[in-house]
Amino acid sequence: LLLQQVLQDVADDFVENVVAFACQLAAHRGSRTLETKDVQLALEKLWDMRLPGIGDSSAELRIVQRRPQAFSDAYKQRLNLVRKSQARAQ
Repeated sequence: LLLQQVLQDVADDFVENVVAFACQLAAHRGSRTLETKDVQLALEKLWDMRLPGIGDSSAELRIVQRRPQAFSDAYKQRLNLVRKSQARAQ
């Protein structure tokens, strides 16, 4: 019962913070109406959360691609040493 109350309080705080910030964003753009894009931007800025498919038009969809990591020379040297030591142990 205590855990349920704690989780409910956390959820309430989350919703209150997101909605309050979204309302500030709507007011900033000169609107008296809260729109989906306001909530989306609030979630992105406050919590680094992106909810694809919610309020997105096909033109607004973003494709996120990961770039291959560029390893430093020091990392490559350490990796080679580890591989050599593993080869010797076998």
